[in-house]
Amino acid sequence: MLSHHDRQELEKIERWFELTEPALAARLRSGRPAQPPLLRLALLLSLDITAGMLMLLGIVVSSPSLLLTGMITVTAAVIAHLSRFGRP
Repeated sequence: MLSHHDRQELEKIERWFELTEPALAARLRSGRPAQPPLLRLALLLSLDITAGMLMLLGIVVSSPSLLLTGMITVTAAVIAHLSRFGRP
């Protein structure tokens, strides 16, 4: 539970946001997160599918180079997915 002083400070911050950034204050009040960009989502999905297909194809045709390429692509996909957590 917040102290009386902390609540007053938060109310001051809220009023300041409403005066200086009304759009931001409205979005924060609604509590809805921003939608992720569809292009980035599509690129991540295509990277996942490509990585899976390369690995599957490498296993099916017994090609070490395709399997290695698929593993490198999976690594890139994991890095891309993890980098997404730091962004809104």
